[in-house]
Parts: sequence; structure tokens; C-alpha cells
Amino acid sequence: MKKQAIVRIGMLILTALLPIQVHAKPADPDLIRARTLIFGVDNVDQKTGEVDSSKVIVTWITNASYAASVKGRIVLLDTYVDRAETVPGRAPFVIEDLLSLRPEAIFLGHGHFDHADNAAWLAGNLGIPIYASAETCAAMQVDAQQLFAAGHSPVSQVDCRDVTSAGSTPGSEIVKITQLQGVACITAFRHLHSTTVPADEDFPIVPVNNIPDPRDAALYPPGTPHEFRTSQGSGGPISILFQFVVKGDNHFTFVWHNTIGALKEGCGLDKCWGPEVGQQITSIMESFSPTDVQFGSVASIGLTTNGTRDPILYMLALKPKVFYPAHLGFQNPGNSIMFKVPFLKQLDAMHVPADARPEVRWVVDPNDYLKAAVFDPRHDRWKKPNGIKYNDSCK
Repeated sequence: MKKQAIVRIGMLILTALLPIQVHAKPADPDLIRARTLIFGVDNVDQKTGEVDSSKVIVTWITNASYAASVKGRIVLLDTYVDRAETVPGRAPFVIEDLLSLRPEAIFLGHGHFDHADNAAWLAGNLGIPIYASAETCAAMQVDAQQLFAAGHSPVSQVDCRDVTSAGSTPGSEIVKITQLQGVACITAFRHLHSTTVPADEDFPIVPVNNIPDPRDAALYPPGTPHEFRTSQGSGGPISILFQFVVKGDNHFTFVWHNTIGALKEGCGLDKCWGPEVGQQITSIMESFSPTDVQFGSVASIGLTTNGTRDPILYMLALKPKVFYPAHLGFQNPGNSIMFKVPFLKQLDAMHVPADARPEVRWVVDPNDYLKAAVFDPRHDRWKKPNGIKYNDSCK
């Protein structure tokens, strides 16, 4: 009897010392379905809906819009969906899938409809913040009021947080955003929207055959447009560039921007500030921690005069190890592959040496929509040189 009591006491002590197993409550099946659709079955817990907390996963959802999981924290980078329809078509998902994804925040590069559509609807229905310029935030409130009046949103105002002040000069304000504090630091500043300037005479310009694929309409017959696609556009071309630095784990760094202005001339769509402002923006990008991955616009209003010069100048300032092109497919469906060869030839024309060129991972619309790019921040590829100071704190 005494021996049995001792055994029971020992078992109780052992049980107390073992870690408590907490069984997570099963998630909404629709959340699991949406996250699996967008981030891939291998990266989503099929019981809880949690996305792999050790990885950074970025998924293209048309034009310059991405869904991103930063160590399990879900955000949207732009919210526009090209040819958003009531059933999956050319875009292999519907707007409600972004709602079911349950992101915690939205980041808008600028307020034109091909970037900011759906943002106020998603933010209003989810109760999440939008980060954008003051001008774009003003447009978001107009959208919210119209959505509320039409019965599409439970609120008449959204939580839109100004990244830069109204009327500020590009590069004059560098802002820390704490939305992902503890996981990643976000740095943002105003840069330049794409525009047309006279042809650069310092090197040959390689033309881009920016022609849509005539087969696109037959391959993807138009369906019924989605009614929630709204944007007043008054936020206009005031453009923000965002840098994400993951805490620890080689300080994995990625940059996202949805347009590229004329850095050399310091010109954007709204104004030409002059070369000194362009140099200021370049200096900010050069001062960033080494960039591992750049998701940057490769299409530009300036294509007709300067080809892909402007996206290359951004790339040379950021010095990424890997480059993903963005702003492809919009208005000219199926045209993204037509940018690739001119882009590579322009690197030659600008005499960019091989060791200064990133690995270019070209994407083709709509083939590469919803194909998750998965990065392990712990991988040796993302190690930084000794002596580099890392900007992974938002304090």
C-alpha cells in the first residue's frame, strides 16, 4: 500500500513537470480554406489555420498586390484584384477570399484604383488598419462612407493611419510602423510615382513591346464584375515604399513598392522636384539594411521614353539578392513576359556588372497568381556581412 502511494505521488509530480498541452480551438473552416488557397497547403495548419511562424511567405494576387505572412502574421500589400469577379476566373479567387484570409493590416503603395480598390471594404468589414499616405487615407474615408451608405460595410469610417503628412516632399519623412513589432520592423517613406521624362542620353534605351496577349479574352472569358471594387482615386500618385526587416533570423529583409518614379530627374507623376530629391530618395534606399528580396514595379508610365531604366535604378539602389517584378498584367493582360528580355537587355545597356545583378524571378500573369514564394529567414543565403547594423527594431 505504501509502495503504491509513493508511485502515485511520483506520477503526479512527473505530470506536473511535463509541459501543458494546449489544444488550439479548431479555426473557421473558411479561414483554413482561404489561407490554404493563398499560402499553400504545406504552409497552413489544417486544424488551426495558422500559417508557418518560421517562414516569410509572399503570394502574388495580381498587378502589384500581394498577401504576405511574416512569421505567421498576415498582411495585405495593396488590395486591387485584376478583373475581380463573382466567381474565380482570370484571377483564381474572389474578393471574399481576402476577407476570409483575416489579415491584420493593409498597406497601400498609393491611392490609384489599380492599387487601392477594395481596401476600405476589407478594412471596414474586418476592423483592421490601413497604412497609407495622408492623401490616400482621405480617399479611403470617402470610400468607407459610400460603402456604408450602400450597405456593404458596417462602418462609415475606417482606421487609416497616415504614413506621411499631406503635401510632404518625397524622402523628407522616414517613418517606423509598429504593426508587426516583435516579429518585424517596418520602415516607410514617400517616393515617386512613375512618370514620363525625356529620353536618357547616357546609354541606349531598350524599347518594351507592351502589347497585350490577344488570346487572353478567349482563354479567360469575362465574368460578372464584383460590386465591391471601389476607389475614389483622390489619393492619387502619392506613393509609399515599405521595408520589412524580420527580427533575428539573419534579419531577413524584403522591400515592396508598387510604382517607380524617375529617380535621376527627381520626377513623379504629380511633380518634378529635381535631381536633388531623386538623390535623397536614392540615398535612403542605399542606407537600408542589405535587401534580401525586392518586390518592385517593373512597369512604368515612362516605358515609352526610357524603357525599364527606372525600375533598374531602384534595384541598383536597394541591391536585392532576389528581384520579383510587379505591376504586370494590368490593362495589358498576358503582357508580362514581354518585359523580361528588354529588362535584361537594359541591364547590359546600362553596363550593370554581373555581380551587381540580383537573381531575377520573373512572374507571368495569370500563371503565377497564388503561387506562394516561401523564404526561410534562417537560411545561410540571408546572412549579412559582419559589421552591418540592422534596422529590426521599431522603438
